[in-house]
Amino acid sequence: MDRLKLYAVPQGIVKSQDFKIRLRARGGEWQETEAYLVRVDMHTVSEVSFVYFDFSGGVECEITSLRCGIETVDIRPASKQIRFRRKGDTISFFLLEPAKLSIEINGDRLHNLHLMAGEAKVYLNSVRNGGKRIYLEGGKLAHLEEAWALRAENENGPEDVISMEGVSIHDPAELSEQLKKIGKGAVLCFGAGLHYIKGSVFDVPSHVQIEIEGGAVVLGSFRITNEQYVSIMGRGIIYLGYLKKESYLRGVDINNSAHVLVEGVTILNPTHNIICLGSVYDIVIEDVRGFAHMGWSVGINMMACENVLIKDVFLRSSDDCITVYGRRYEYLGDSGNVQVKGCILWADVAHPTNIGTHGDSGNGGNTIENVLFEDIDILEHHELQDDYLGCLCINAGDGNTIRNITYRNIRVEPFERGKLFDIQVKWNKRYNPIPGNLVEHILFENIRYTGDGEVTSEICGFDKERKVVDVKFKELYVRGKHITCPEEGNLHIGEFVEKVEFE
Repeated sequence: MDRLKLYAVPQGIVKSQDFKIRLRARGGEWQETEAYLVRVDMHTVSEVSFVYFDFSGGVECEITSLRCGIETVDIRPASKQIRFRRKGDTISFFLLEPAKLSIEINGDRLHNLHLMAGEAKVYLNSVRNGGKRIYLEGGKLAHLEEAWALRAENENGPEDVISMEGVSIHDPAELSEQLKKIGKGAVLCFGAGLHYIKGSVFDVPSHVQIEIEGGAVVLGSFRITNEQYVSIMGRGIIYLGYLKKESYLRGVDINNSAHVLVEGVTILNPTHNIICLGSVYDIVIEDVRGFAHMGWSVGINMMACENVLIKDVFLRSSDDCITVYGRRYEYLGDSGNVQVKGCILWADVAHPTNIGTHGDSGNGGNTIENVLFEDIDILEHHELQDDYLGCLCINAGDGNTIRNITYRNIRVEPFERGKLFDIQVKWNKRYNPIPGNLVEHILFENIRYTGDGEVTSEICGFDKERKVVDVKFKELYVRGKHITCPEEGNLHIGEFVEKVEFE
């Protein structure tokens, strides 16, 4: 059966005026929906559009460009092979399966439409009653002329700038106490509409499920510290774009915790990482969409983490999209058993993927091992500083040993400035008191890059004691050519490297 579920943008949230969007289930009536205005790219701080909906069966999408006339259209990732029809300044296309797409008019990546078509499904605890459930009705901003405060960066929360009349306002301490009294199996549901967490941070207790319904926008960060068995799920939005950078709040912040699921939500414009993981175990992040525009706004930042699965996420960040580190700040320990699968990565700044920069330099470093990146589309890599280049980057610093890393089925589209590979034992004196120790047993399998003009890729050790050992390229294609030696792939093999093979 063909189904289509749309989610209204709550009154008070700033909407995009760049596109008219109509959708219909196969054989159904057209329905118009609205897009969110989202900021991206710290270099330009540009405004893009974001729309999301869920469907089953088939859905027809009709997009009209209101910002400018259409000369060319790109729908990415290219691997999705979305075929479209164009009539004037309107395009239309069908989807038969979920997709996370960038629709770019006339090559413009800074004012594009991000269309997120999800799978229509019912969460197990979506019923509003039950003794273990707290359901919070959403609200709306009564004075629309004050909506600018949810878009601007303010010293504190929006209640210091606008009246907040009509918005559903929640005291996080009171909610936490209610959930603790309910005990295991407690569910806190944010209904459709606008919500504000006082103080902009909600500390989630153990054994609690947070649900954010489609059409809900929660102003605030969710923090999980020294807890376990927590889930944050739903189809709604976590939004922090009203705060200044100096608040350094993550969309979801998980530290010293275990057995956590983050699924289905969208995180817009945090003032630091989209999701931060520090000293965690057994974490699943699935079907999450994240957008960030401030410096140091990493997509998913992992420090001293074990057993992490990241699946089917879309990240557009203004720092690395995904990092895997050892020790950093108060987070102690090695990292390993990390899997990143079926993801789309867009780095407006720095690396799409980065492993190994930080570790326990005072105690000989950490080991980072058994990491898999598989079935990944990289849509952008744009970095102006030469020390931070590389779509697929391993930079061992702080005495770290990095081993058993696999990149498989990676599709890299043309990017603005960067390298395809950067594999080094490195001493970045800005961050590392000492160089790294070792990089070994690295496999690149079925890597395809379609762009040109990239900076030369690098494989390099640090000295005869700190080497890169055993790097294998299997089915590497650059600009359609099967690469069988470094020179063909614009790859430089530096000193202190042993055993680099091509198949």
